[in-house]
Amino acid sequence: MTASSTNPFRFNQIVSKEYFCKREELEFVGDLVSTGQNVALIGPRRTGKTSLALEVCRKAKRKIIHADMMRVPSYADVIKRLIEAAMRDNTSGKVESFIKSLAHLRPTFTIDPVSGGTQWTVSPANKSTPQNVIDALRIIKARCEATDAVLFIDEFQDLTALPQPDSLMAQIRAEVQLWSEVPIIFAGSDRDLMKALFTDPANPFYQSASVVMINNIDQSTFKRYIRRCFERTGKSIENELIDQVFMVTGEHPNSTQKLLHFLWAKTAEGAAASEPELVDALAITIRAEQDEFERSLDNLTLIQSRALIAAAKLGGERTVGADFLELAGIRNPTSSTKALMRCVQLKMLQKDGANYRFTNPFFKEWLKRLG
Repeated sequence: MTASSTNPFRFNQIVSKEYFCKREELEFVGDLVSTGQNVALIGPRRTGKTSLALEVCRKAKRKIIHADMMRVPSYADVIKRLIEAAMRDNTSGKVESFIKSLAHLRPTFTIDPVSGGTQWTVSPANKSTPQNVIDALRIIKARCEATDAVLFIDEFQDLTALPQPDSLMAQIRAEVQLWSEVPIIFAGSDRDLMKALFTDPANPFYQSASVVMINNIDQSTFKRYIRRCFERTGKSIENELIDQVFMVTGEHPNSTQKLLHFLWAKTAEGAAASEPELVDALAITIRAEQDEFERSLDNLTLIQSRALIAAAKLGGERTVGADFLELAGIRNPTSSTKALMRCVQLKMLQKDGANYRFTNPFFKEWLKRLG
């Protein structure tokens, strides 16, 4: 497949090299990591935190041990995810001694049924404790030092949902503060909880990492990247159409890449993208997620669904005003707020001050089309 026929816009995946849109945080985070400083990347899901961390390590020519703690259910699973992350790169000459150090975790070499590739798994004791997690981290530290790797713990805040979270966090902090040669990148999508972990003096991780807020990519930088992607594949796009894309996606990086993926596909080779193609691309994007949108709406009460549809059609700002209440068919402003807060709990909306914002802009577009 030639470059001109390869879609340059990638979504729902980690991107790197030519597919990575260089953002202003790259140099800053890279400097922190290169000097051994810990970093806390905080931002909504799908805003590019993982891609940024991997690009920082790629440019620094350092390996990365990436352990994702999303919804981790137990200490045993924390250990499993940490160790298996360190075992993914089993091509290193030092892997044999590393495996021997895991004898008590019963490492097993298996074949991945999906990819057909090889993988290592471990089986920690079901009754693992916070101390066992610390033991696993010490093994990780040795692995990082042997391979010049950076430890990247994704969705770090989910560790606080485990039993005895205060004790766990205090023990982890006491351990990693001694890691002078191994920088750690902590990342999390729960902004309030992550900020509290690293900026509240009452928390063990207070001032243990430089906090970097990851939001949308600088608009002018993002526009240059989009135009360049079209141009190097033999197509073009005007700034005015990019603005229309941003209007739909709110400039959210992953959502923007997704819509642009289908817009690029709809644009003929050698042609300029136009509004009719954007309309078609948006319809394709919505159709691909429609089943999920319908299930989400079915899980709401009538008042909750009415409030959500009103927020899509009128915006999420004046949600207790007369116009909003009339459209939603809700008499009481308190009922409106309660309904919208339920949507926040279900991760359909995110609350910023008095404003409610859709976590998925295409869900909003689908709701706007409902009668």
